Amino acid sequence: MSNRPLAFTAERLLHILRSFPAVDAYVVGFSGGADSTALLHALNAIANQLDVPVSAVHINHGLHEHADLWQKQCEDFCRLHHIELVCKKITADKNSGKGLEAEARHLRYEAISTLVRPGVCLLTAHHADDQAETLLLNLMRGSGVDGLSAMPDSRPFGTGLLQRPLLAFQNSALRDYLQENNIAWSEDPSNRQLDHDRNFVRHEIIPLLEERWPGVSKRLLLTRKAMTDARQLLERVADEYLAHNLVHPQVLVIGTDPCENPELLKLVIRRWMKQSGSTSIPAYRLEEFCEQVQQTHRNHNVKVCWDGWALHLYKQQLFSHRDRELLPCPTVEWPATEKSVELGADAGHLALQGQNPVTPDGRFAVNCRTRSDETTIHRDGHHKSLKNLFQSAGIPTWLRDCIPLCTLDGKLVAMGDWCLDEHFANWLSENHTCLIWRPHNPLLKFLQARQSPEIVDP
Repeated sequence: MSNRPLAFTAERLLHILRSFPAVDAYVVGFSGGADSTALLHALNAIANQLDVPVSAVHINHGLHEHADLWQKQCEDFCRLHHIELVCKKITADKNSGKGLEAEARHLRYEAISTLVRPGVCLLTAHHADDQAETLLLNLMRGSGVDGLSAMPDSRPFGTGLLQRPLLAFQNSALRDYLQENNIAWSEDPSNRQLDHDRNFVRHEIIPLLEERWPGVSKRLLLTRKAMTDARQLLERVADEYLAHNLVHPQVLVIGTDPCENPELLKLVIRRWMKQSGSTSIPAYRLEEFCEQVQQTHRNHNVKVCWDGWALHLYKQQLFSHRDRELLPCPTVEWPATEKSVELGADAGHLALQGQNPVTPDGRFAVNCRTRSDETTIHRDGHHKSLKNLFQSAGIPTWLRDCIPLCTLDGKLVAMGDWCLDEHFANWLSENHTCLIWRPHNPLLKFLQARQSPEIVDP
């Protein structure tokens, strides 16, 4: 294994960019440091061969006394090389709970995302040393295959793309390029502060490993390549399972196999969460959840929450959603002059529809399960309990308060719009009127739409 770093040139950058998906414009994340300066300078040198506009964005974090000076140096560089530059200032919340470094990174990408429209690609100057550091950091966090794959070359970002064309080059090669072209750059002193994990790995751990195993960064990148290959194979396995069992973007049917094979279940859940745009579920939370799924034989209510997201199990189905309580259906008196009633942001509305829809005589109202005195509906000559009707309709327990229950003079006559009291159903038919429920929440829409012909009233 050669320890000589791959030389960085504008021609090699052009070759790498041409191997990536074609885009309509490039925006370089430009801090003024050595890495991003080398990237922007080389990109500008080959701009005519790319046939797409090249610009840059600088984020002023305001965390250092020289922050405004660094911004001016970026402006001067771009003015000298006739590069369009957008500068944005952000203010990181030191008390966010994420840590200053993570909060600044989040705000930085959030600010840049406003510039990345469809067809636009953000280029960042992450290099091989960054990649090795990321792998080590993720190893210390107990990451699995995804984390040990470190940073991908390309991924979606905002409505466009993020690409990292320098991952084959070491930091020393980028600095050699700058020196050969007599290009100055800025040095952020915070990059030497060892209280930041990445700086500690960069300045303390990797040099120590390098003494023992020369070329350790290249060795780590070989591991990263192996992990990437493994991840891609596992993703194909998970994607195939999701293609057959994801019945709604937020609802996954789990059969016998995942529960008997917890590794498959964890793999599928991680892939599903990644595709749905949620934050990664912590490994220990996922482990606990899968253990509970196995212990409860897939049929009991099991829940896990993390970072504002929640995952529920109900009757061999997993439900994913934002971790907030869905608003229950309110208690509403249905005015005789109105053909519909509003039920809130989640439950939506109920309507009586037809050529000449009418409201029934008497006190017509809508309630939810916990606010209704009636617990049965009269159907097929029998009184059927709400509990059994909810179960037969496949309504998870934590969503049942969202289902509208209609009462007429205090008597329960409808659950949603698919389970009707037989006398109320006859009245609707005689008056050429239909009861229609239109929920707003995606999960409620799914539950309402999937009611089987055996449950839906004629």
